[in-house]
Formats: sequence, structure tokens, C-alpha cells
Amino acid sequence: MRLQTWRALGRYGIGLGLRGVEVVGKLGLYIIAARALGAHDAGLFFLCLTWIGLASTMARLGLERAITRHIAAELAIGQGLAAGRDLRTGLIGTGLAATLAAVVAYALAGPASHLLFGAPDLETPLRLSALVLLPQTLTITLGSALAGLKRGIAAQFVQNALWPVLMLAALLAGISSLDSLILALAGCLTLSALVGTALLVRDRHRFTDQPVPTDAAASANDRAEVLPSLWHTARPLFVVELVQVSLASLPVLALGVFVDAASVGAFSVANRISMLVWVVVICIGTFAAPNYAELHRRGETQRLLAMNRGVMLTVAALGLPMVSVMMAAPELLLDLIGQGFGSAATALRILAVGQMIHCLLACQDILLAMTGHGRALRRLNLLQLAVCILLGAVLIPVFGMIGAAVVTALTIAQGAIGTTLVRLLLFRRPREAAAVERA
Repeated sequence: MRLQTWRALGRYGIGLGLRGVEVVGKLGLYIIAARALGAHDAGLFFLCLTWIGLASTMARLGLERAITRHIAAELAIGQGLAAGRDLRTGLIGTGLAATLAAVVAYALAGPASHLLFGAPDLETPLRLSALVLLPQTLTITLGSALAGLKRGIAAQFVQNALWPVLMLAALLAGISSLDSLILALAGCLTLSALVGTALLVRDRHRFTDQPVPTDAAASANDRAEVLPSLWHTARPLFVVELVQVSLASLPVLALGVFVDAASVGAFSVANRISMLVWVVVICIGTFAAPNYAELHRRGETQRLLAMNRGVMLTVAALGLPMVSVMMAAPELLLDLIGQGFGSAATALRILAVGQMIHCLLACQDILLAMTGHGRALRRLNLLQLAVCILLGAVLIPVFGMIGAAVVTALTIAQGAIGTTLVRLLLFRRPREAAAVERA
């Protein structure tokens, strides 16, 4: 047991090290891109990233979290062939959807740039952004599959660590125009997808049926709820993922309508600095997700809840110091980016408050997703979206980036508190909770 504990700590350490690489890569990317492009073009670049993120989330159809859950849960009882079928279904589904999304995004680039954002010079960057959709979608899906195999380090490397470093290298090599930067992003994500594919091919032996201990098989067979189909799991999670990216995207897109591109750039930088807290959350969550699914499939609820407490404490211990720096010295952080971004200092403080609550109540959405409570999670997310739209319609036109920061912080806090309360309710009496979820 002690050896397993040290191995787990070692994996967490390496995972956090990769997340450190991601932080350095992304922060360096934001700094150098902002300085190379200037405030106006940087604002357009962040609008393109938001556009890509929203379209890619739609193309993934909720399958990425479903793949993580299904691979981990099937392998927990030795069903490797079933895990392989779910992997192929997910990759084919997201690949086709991403191709369609790229075509639609290309067609909508002109109307969006002229009618929605009122920025004709955004049309070409938005059209080029369509090239990013397929590799980004596949990169995230492949990383989720690796996470289901408990290859958390590889998953983080593919999803989050490799492409920011490659992008940073491209900037340092002299790329300085908006169009070339988007093309470089497409190339870096394509390479990440190829690396993820190679890692999955290396683990192809895992996708054959394996014998499991008798007690583990009996525990799984005694469960009242069998694992549903991949698409059944994905449907509510698709809404969840779409709402989550909308919560991150809508304030930025709304600012693009009501304020100038430089203000959009300043807020986008502040927002992305605050979201570096997600580095810790996603790192720990990537390792926790397959274990949540495995323990739930085996019916080991007490072990699952004990693990969840450890996950929450770990995220809080690692994330709160980052939040403290954002709240204490936002001007210093923004000045690192470049001139013209200090106007978002108050917005960064507000965003940090939302991230503080998220740190204290982290990963509960992952637990709900990995234990088959996608419909409860979907209801919570739709409520978040309603709050975001209502508050955004009132605050953003009047208060600009401060209003956008308030909306973002409140919805982040709402999500963390809501998922924690639902988790307490659902896991207070596991048998009753399962009956409630099925109803």
C-alpha cells in the first residue's frame, strides 16, 4: 500500500510538472503573442480562440468525458473489447462532427465578422480558424481516451502541454502576424493529435478482454445499474460541455459586440490568467476521473468518497496560493503581458474570487460525470447558463469588462457550489440516489 501511495504521488508530481510546462507555455504564448500582435490584433486572436473553442465543443458531442468513463469502467471488470468499441465510436463520431463544424465555421466567418462583431478584418482569421477545428477536437478526444486508460501523464501531455510549447517556439522563431499564428496553431494541434494516436496504438493490447479477480467481478455484477451505451452517457454531457464553453465564451463574445478590440484583448488576458487555476483542477481531475469511474462501477462508494475528499484538499492546497497572487498583485501579472493590459486589473481580482470558490469545491462535476449522474449535471449547467445570459444582458452593456468579470465569477462560483450540493445529496444514500437519477 505504501508503494502504491508513493507511485500515485509520483504520478501527481509528474502531472503537475507537465501542467507547469503548460502554464509556462501558455503564459509565454499570451505574453509574446500580445506583444507581437498589439492590443487590437491580440483581441482578434482571442476572439478566434473563443470561436474555435465553442465550435470544437459542439463537435465533440459530449463524447470525450463519456469515453473516459466507459474505458475506465469497462477495463475495471476486464471488458477490453467493449472499451475498444466505445473508443472507435467516439473517435469516428467526433471526427465526422469536427469536419462538419469546420465547414460551417468557414461559411459563417464572413457574416460573423461583419454583422456580429463589426470587424471586417476578422473575416480572414475566422476562416483560417476552421482549419484548427479537426485537430483540436481529436486532440482532446484522444487525451480523454488516454485518461480512461489511466495514462494521466500522457493525456495531459497530448491535450495541454505539447501544443502551447510548440506555439511558443513558433512565436520565438519569428511568427508575428495574426493569420500565420492561427495556421501555426493548426499545425501544432495536428502534431499533438498524431502523438496521441501513437500513444493509443502502443496501448492497443489493453483493448482485449482480461480476467479480473472474482471479488471485483462479483461486486460489479451486484450493482443495480449497468453501464449504458456511450451515446446515452454522452447526451447529457454534451449539453454540459456546451454550456461550460458557452460560460467561458459568452462574456468575451459580448464584449466583442459592445466594446473595442483592445478591451476584449485586455479582458481575455485577465480571464486566461485566472483560468490558470484550472491547470491544477484539470491535472488532479485527469488522474481522479478514471478512478471515480472504476470505483463506482465496482460499487466501492466509501472508497470513492474518501478519494474525493483527498482530491478536494489537494486542489485547494495547490490552487489557493495562485488565487492569492491574482488577488494581491493583478497589476504586476498584467504588466508582464505588455502595455495596455493593466486596465483589466480590477476584472482579474473579481475573476480570482470566483476561482477561489472553485478551488475549495473542485472536481465535483467530474465526480458526477464519471458516476453516471450526467442528467443532474446537465440541469445544474443549464441553470448556470440562464444566470449567465440574464446577468450578462444587464451588466456587460453597462459596465463592460467589469460586468463581464462579475458574470464570469458568479457563474463559476455557482457551478462549484451547485455540484457540491448535488453530490452531497446523491451520495448520502447511494441506493436512493441511483433511483432518483434514473427517474
